[in-house]
Amino acid sequence: MLPNIKTILYCTSLGPHAPYIFGYACLMAKKLDARIVALHVIETLSRKQKTMLDGYAGQGRLHKLMEEARKQAIAEFPKQLQGRLAAVCGAEEFKRLVSDVLILDGDAEAQILETIATKNADLVVVGAHTESSLIDRMIGSTARSLVKKSPVPVLVVQVPEGR
Repeated sequence: MLPNIKTILYCTSLGPHAPYIFGYACLMAKKLDARIVALHVIETLSRKQKTMLDGYAGQGRLHKLMEEARKQAIAEFPKQLQGRLAAVCGAEEFKRLVSDVLILDGDAEAQILETIATKNADLVVVGAHTESSLIDRMIGSTARSLVKKSPVPVLVVQVPEGR
């Protein structure tokens, strides 16, 4: 019996390659008559990173700045993400294909695995890392880890050089 894929979890770092990778999620959703849940995770800082930044920003001030930035991001990112992704497939097609746009904070891998379970995802679409930035390398390590730990198949989209 063939697998039944009805929910695709598209995970994005909101980087410059997000629309290209989303194109694969759209293609899969159209071919499989599935819905897409788009997810972006705002990574929390490690204790070491917080301590280092506290040294620069001043003790306690960092927490306030981070909390304000987190609230602003959670409020603004869904609209930004919808706009960028709708440009890939068109506004009407976006509304038809995408059932949820989620902005969560915490550990990316843990949040993705939890979202797979809560949204009953049947397939995950993520981008492969490139060597262009630290963020891309972090996302790459998340993709590698997901391939090992995900209870569902993971499609890792390699972005062609020069894209």
